[in-house]
Amino acid sequence: MNKLFKLSVFFFLLHHSLFAQADPEPAVDSIFHSVVLIRNEGFNTENKTQPWMKKNLSTGFGSGLVLPNQTILTNAHVVRDAKRILVKSSFTKKEYLADVKYIGYDCDLALLQVNDPDFSEQTTTLSFLEGIPNLGSDVLLLGFPNGNDSLSVEKGSILRFEKNRYTYSGLDYRNVLKINANIQPGNSGGPAVQNGKVVGLVFQISTLEPGIAYLISNDIIRHFLEDIADGKYDGFPNIGFTFQNGNPKSLKQAMKVPPNQTGIFVNRIYPSSTFSKVLKEKDFVIALDNLTITNDGEISQSNKKEFIIDWIENKQMNSKVAVSFYRAGKKYDAEVNLQKNYALDLYRDSTEDYFLQAGFVFQPITRSFFHSEDGDLDSSLKYHYSYFIQDLLYRYTVRDIVLSYTFNDPETSKYKKYKYKVVESINGRVPKDLNEFKTIWKNEKKGFIVLRFRGMDLPIVLRPESVYQMNQRVKKRYGASYEEF
Repeated sequence: MNKLFKLSVFFFLLHHSLFAQADPEPAVDSIFHSVVLIRNEGFNTENKTQPWMKKNLSTGFGSGLVLPNQTILTNAHVVRDAKRILVKSSFTKKEYLADVKYIGYDCDLALLQVNDPDFSEQTTTLSFLEGIPNLGSDVLLLGFPNGNDSLSVEKGSILRFEKNRYTYSGLDYRNVLKINANIQPGNSGGPAVQNGKVVGLVFQISTLEPGIAYLISNDIIRHFLEDIADGKYDGFPNIGFTFQNGNPKSLKQAMKVPPNQTGIFVNRIYPSSTFSKVLKEKDFVIALDNLTITNDGEISQSNKKEFIIDWIENKQMNSKVAVSFYRAGKKYDAEVNLQKNYALDLYRDSTEDYFLQAGFVFQPITRSFFHSEDGDLDSSLKYHYSYFIQDLLYRYTVRDIVLSYTFNDPETSKYKKYKYKVVESINGRVPKDLNEFKTIWKNEKKGFIVLRFRGMDLPIVLRPESVYQMNQRVKKRYGASYEEF
């Protein structure tokens, strides 16, 4: 039996056992043994937009829910960038080393693995509630607020089942349970329990309403566990196109769609997305998997209406879906594999990747710039971040590059106004991403480097001997190492 097959079997059984109907309610002591404190030791840069600066050792805290086979479910933000993870129960002083097995930034979930066989003797596991808890019902929230060694139990109540933004990614809208409870930092990753069953995982606190927090709902947890059953995490598929409702009869007539046919008009399709090889703008989509789409973009199934975006995201990546649509009066049927919308990665990433040469620092545009304390961002940078999708800027580059920092040096002082300008070309070529930018620079290093920027009439022109001298001065004065070729 190969390793991948073993993993698939294990996570299938794990998911099945956790969500199967369990009868007797576990004892209170058993519930308390199912939660662990998580200590995350890692290194953080002082400034995400200046990643060459000295990194500081930091310790973060969170909570985790013990699952079978010495695994722990927690939030992705609790263990992100961890160099060392220690977990412990409230009932023992022993700490156990844990490793991140899988992490999903788009759903703020992570699965840890503990290898010490003694861990399972100190902990217990719980099953998950099938369905949604009743509104107004009480839950117990277990965790380790502020990293305290002793387990804390907080009472809360279910207010609403809704869709909300997951603040960790800043982009994804997924199902949550809104609760009324006093949640503190350190509770993240801890379970909410009702009648001995897990109803969700604590993951964020409202910044607008005091005493309000949110749980990752069990359907999202189930999707995550099903996803990793093949030994890797793929994430949630995305519909990959925008659309408008199919109500206008005159538009249907113009597009040669049968007047009584329900469906939606395709507005824009994103590259390398689910339907990018099948659909075109102005197509009229009428069904997915032979399920009729209403004019408002809903699918009716088992007497339940579901928005097509939710219907897609509830499925696993690479699942096959049949699509039926009209184009220029003719009906077509096709099949697609569900994919991500890769053009949205710009809004997810906060990479620390950079390229330092000649006293200049170049970085791909990411959300890090818009969460930094530097409020003097260039308008063209804001535009290219905000409208990268809307104005189809992805047709030209995979990721725009920005001059993010200029070290103080006699040769660079005259280019202060170029900070936060977007690179237009290097030696006449438009780099599609930072790696290609580095490659062009490397290949042209023996000659002049000519850098043009959007919004600037004059380029930056660098002589090879000047590049070498500036690299040496920056390294000596600031301890910032340039990339050697």
